[in-house]
Amino acid sequence: MNDQPGPASNSKALWVAIGLLLVAFAFRTYAITEVPPGLTHDEVSELDVAAQVRDGDWRLLYTRGYGVEPGYYPLLSASQAVWGVNPLAMRLPSVFAGMIGLACSYVLARRLFGRRVGLIALGAAAVTWWSIVMGRAIEREILEVPTYALALYAFWRGIEPALSNGGRPNIRLCIAGGLALGVAQYVHTIPRGLFIVFVIFGVYLAVFHRAAYRRAWRSIAVFIIVAEVTAAPLLVAATLEPEIDRLPTDQYSQSDVGTTLVERLSESVPQVLGQFAFVGDDSNEFNIPYRPIFEPVGAGLFALGLLAALRFLRRSAHALALIVLGVSLLPSLLLDPHFPFARLISAQTVVFAFVGIGGDAIGRGFDRVVSTRARPVFVAGLLALFGINLIWTTQDMFGVWPARNQTRSTYQADLRDVGRYLATQTSMPPLAQCTLWIVFPWAPKYHSSVAQASLPYLYPRRDFNIRWHDCRYALVIPASGQFVFVHPDIQPLTEYLGRFLKTPWFDRARPVPGQLSMLEVDARPALTDQLAAWRDLKVAWPLEAAISSTAQLPINFNNSLELIGYRIEPQLVRAGETVAVVTYWRVTGPVPDDTLLFTHLYRTPTDVLAQQDQLDVGGSYLKPGDVFIQQHEFIGVPADTPPGAYELGVGVYRKDTGERWPILVGDQRVADRIMLDRVQVAP
Repeated sequence: MNDQPGPASNSKALWVAIGLLLVAFAFRTYAITEVPPGLTHDEVSELDVAAQVRDGDWRLLYTRGYGVEPGYYPLLSASQAVWGVNPLAMRLPSVFAGMIGLACSYVLARRLFGRRVGLIALGAAAVTWWSIVMGRAIEREILEVPTYALALYAFWRGIEPALSNGGRPNIRLCIAGGLALGVAQYVHTIPRGLFIVFVIFGVYLAVFHRAAYRRAWRSIAVFIIVAEVTAAPLLVAATLEPEIDRLPTDQYSQSDVGTTLVERLSESVPQVLGQFAFVGDDSNEFNIPYRPIFEPVGAGLFALGLLAALRFLRRSAHALALIVLGVSLLPSLLLDPHFPFARLISAQTVVFAFVGIGGDAIGRGFDRVVSTRARPVFVAGLLALFGINLIWTTQDMFGVWPARNQTRSTYQADLRDVGRYLATQTSMPPLAQCTLWIVFPWAPKYHSSVAQASLPYLYPRRDFNIRWHDCRYALVIPASGQFVFVHPDIQPLTEYLGRFLKTPWFDRARPVPGQLSMLEVDARPALTDQLAAWRDLKVAWPLEAAISSTAQLPINFNNSLELIGYRIEPQLVRAGETVAVVTYWRVTGPVPDDTLLFTHLYRTPTDVLAQQDQLDVGGSYLKPGDVFIQQHEFIGVPADTPPGAYELGVGVYRKDTGERWPILVGDQRVADRIMLDRVQVAP
């Protein structure tokens, strides 16, 4: 099906291709610092690895996420070294990788199927959401497209003489293609399995084109061997470090593999195949959930292209494209059908070619049924389809998607907006920054929240004066008592703020003009009133305390924290209910990030009936004089608890060692817990 255009047609096609690439470049760079509207947890992870590379930490596998290959990060690191740590520099490597991928996929489609198919494929890719959004995201997967497309192109050029005219394969091109496929394996885990494409294609030739197979099999073998030898250092490192290279294969290690596979395929086949016309990626990270890759006409052309390829299966080019597409679907089919836009990205090398094959089939039929004189009508139809997709994508990409609350939350847009606001201030005010989960070095909840890790990338200033806390269960009041409280803006503050944390601390709060997620808070009057009330609260030494004097607030823990108050809600409960204990603390010294507070409800003075260990503040961000509040809300009284009075005790310890902090009176260690008022369990 390769057409043989003359010089004039070639020149015209070149200018059309250049025009389409310029449109594609505009889509991938317009408002690049605003769309996407911030950074996802995956993007922060990519930036962190790039920072390791900038610091000279070169590896074959990095420990972020599930273990990541190194190929993308030198590009990301170099871009930031040249342009600075800013949204433009962060996203430019993906933009250019995506553009090179488009060009490579175009020449591949043209080589396989002819000029018209190549141009239609390029036009579809230029304005299709899936291609554009992956070219704007800070994701290493985008580098799969140019490396894999180059591998396919060189492979095809290398064996093409053996397929078309009985000639000898070009072994040098096969070696070059193998090198490209080997390099692709340094980009992502999925390309490690792409050699299967060429094994299957070899089997296809052996079945349908035995003479061509006899001429080409050595070149195919050389291609695969070169690819695997090129990737060997990475593959060896992955084998030696399985704790880093955590492949998601454990779900098939059970005895009922067959049942698991059938269940997975029954779920994934309709969901993955439906991506192209019906369901789309269901995440906010890469899509407006369930928006399909193609609109109805484009989906129809894609389906027609698939049918045409199946009809001409004995044509090697069509068979190769079908094999590439099928193998590219396997990761989503066999593993997780969710978030397919990233997992399916290797399919971009041929997906748009099927749209071109479908359009070309209509064009050829149009020429036969109508006449070549009416060809402008066909071209006008393609231009109309191109324009419809251009408008549809523009509205969704730059209007609907970045304004959605779910998208803003996924990309931490509120944190980005706070950073921009702070950049305009002459001095950094004290900030109490709420994040949903605190990222501790000993138990990072990296996929739940990366606000702390995102800070260097979203806040242009470096004079940070921030206290991190999870405001569902804690609140930090900086030492001055006057501060800016920052919270997620996807939902009203009341959806996040713990029930014991609003009053009276926010009674004098007021919104920061123009900022949905910021409040100016003056907690000084409330703090003065509460300190006076807390002085009358009862505390007592435990039986083992080495002191004879009466305990009274504040209680000094390790010269780092002082317990200054508490609240028990309710103090009268029934068996099976829960008790909430709210404790108030003043910072007097360093608080490591692995610090935890324990709250125990005792059956006897030493027998714990119920407990909760928790601390929802970032200890290393606290400064002397800060006050923080911690809720322990889930202390469940067992259902078989007899009626009576039960003591409550609190203390502090280090998670990594389990060592409790001492309570100090002067220089004397007297205990490692303090008893609060009692809880009464009613009959």
